[in-house]
Amino acid sequence: MILKRNSLVLLISLVLGFCSFISLNAFADTLVQDKIQYHANLWSRIQSGFALALPPDSKTIRKIGASYTQNPELFNRIIANSERYLFYIVEEVERRGMPMEIALMPIIESAYNPLIKSNSQTAGLWQFQPETGKILGLAQNVWHDDRRDVIASTQAALDYLQYLHAKFDNWKLAIAAYNLGEGAVSKVLSRSLHKGRSSSFYDLNLPSDAKHYVYKLLAVKDIIVNTRKYGIQIRPIANRPYFDEIKIHEHIDIPLVTRLANISEAEFNALNPAYNRYVIKVLDEPRTLLLPKRNKDIFLKNLETYQDPRISWQIYHVKKGENINEIAARHQTTVKQLKAINGIARSKNLTLGQKILVPQVVAENHGDTAALKKQLQNYQSNIYVVKKGDTLYEIAKRYGTTVNQIKLWNNSDENLSIGQKLVLVKS
Repeated sequence: MILKRNSLVLLISLVLGFCSFISLNAFADTLVQDKIQYHANLWSRIQSGFALALPPDSKTIRKIGASYTQNPELFNRIIANSERYLFYIVEEVERRGMPMEIALMPIIESAYNPLIKSNSQTAGLWQFQPETGKILGLAQNVWHDDRRDVIASTQAALDYLQYLHAKFDNWKLAIAAYNLGEGAVSKVLSRSLHKGRSSSFYDLNLPSDAKHYVYKLLAVKDIIVNTRKYGIQIRPIANRPYFDEIKIHEHIDIPLVTRLANISEAEFNALNPAYNRYVIKVLDEPRTLLLPKRNKDIFLKNLETYQDPRISWQIYHVKKGENINEIAARHQTTVKQLKAINGIARSKNLTLGQKILVPQVVAENHGDTAALKKQLQNYQSNIYVVKKGDTLYEIAKRYGTTVNQIKLWNNSDENLSIGQKLVLVKS
């Protein structure tokens, strides 16, 4: 968890730090490639980069480690969560010459779940607070929250940790400051030095929460190094990229992305957790889209041949006196669907000027009827009769579409019933 920072000092320091690392990129790239070729299992590669020593008395480490390993199913669930992201983070940590324990920090912060909910308003793998995210350049708006973006948040977290290390010249203090705040750690360190005491992490009178945070990280590292001691088996992770990056230059519906890439909505959300709406909205600069490596070429090929509109949603500004029932009817959708898409609670009313996402209506008046008919000629519609045991998810999967798209085609959010007829559109 990251607390409030001095924004001006932080930004200046990050810029200077970034410049000093540019000249090392080529050399770092070569080292990374060597590591990929040498280690088949990513855990082996991670262990080779560990650099932080355990405390002289490792009783606390063993106690914390036991709290993880007493529930091996939960621990391995966290490891499973990490599989999508860990290779990328390991590469970036290695490229910057940082201790590999840093790659384990999201285990402590978010259990490697970028969509985890937090009562303290923190978000993402690295659990940035809103203000800290803004300081580090992570955009937060109605369309996306880059604190949850895998690439952007990782780069921001590593930038910040390098800044903290440059300030304290000690990785354990840098990690403690990431959790507690650099101001608080600076005060403790200044008091200790003023009294002529040691500046060692273990000797400083840091708050117990900050010390415990570092101990937890070291405990996880100890588990990975000493699996037999803890009586736990860690599933191997292939030492190769899980995802590829694609730049999106035009607005596009997320359900369309999943269909063209042939991936599930769950897989899309796990790799692209920053998006708040059903649309990837391109504002001032291209957006980064992550897809499983095996699906990148499928998506690009399908996108190249896709001729229909890529976006079926638009922002609507609520006018005076309007209610959600009127807006839903005007845009040929349901109140239930509008509330679900916009995250509107059941009891919450719309307010004047509020921005909500609504379907784009193809034909606004009778003059557009011919154009609409011509557009529909490019599609083939199937009628599917619901059978016993059918679910929307299974039908969507069978016909290469999404649950939300079927609901749109049929203007319904109701549960399925045997014998019900569904319109399924294929281009």
